[in-house]
Amino acid sequence: MIKPIECLSVEVIPQAIISLPVDQILSGRAKITQGVDDLDHFEGASFRLDNGIEVAVRHYRGHPKDTATIYIDSRQRDVERITHLVRRILRDLHVPLTALSWERQQNPEM
Repeated sequence: MIKPIECLSVEVIPQAIISLPVDQILSGRAKITQGVDDLDHFEGASFRLDNGIEVAVRHYRGHPKDTATIYIDSRQRDVERITHLVRRILRDLHVPLTALSWERQQNPEM
């Protein structure tokens, strides 16, 4: 199960890109907030999975329109595990697998 949290307590890195706008992905599931970090301005929401792993769904200014990126705790390094987590996040947010345009397993060396 995925639960919204106010902010992340860990560093996260991009693990998947979804070809849907943030508001469509998060509609009714979490409050969309705006923020800024070392990269740029973004909008999105943060979550904690029931296993304690923190993730975020964000769209950064400058990224392609109507896309969102799934960010996962940077301590998660195993590509197979990351793939499983991406699938779980998509399922929990009711995002169809067909909306997934890129994921880490396509570039595991990154």
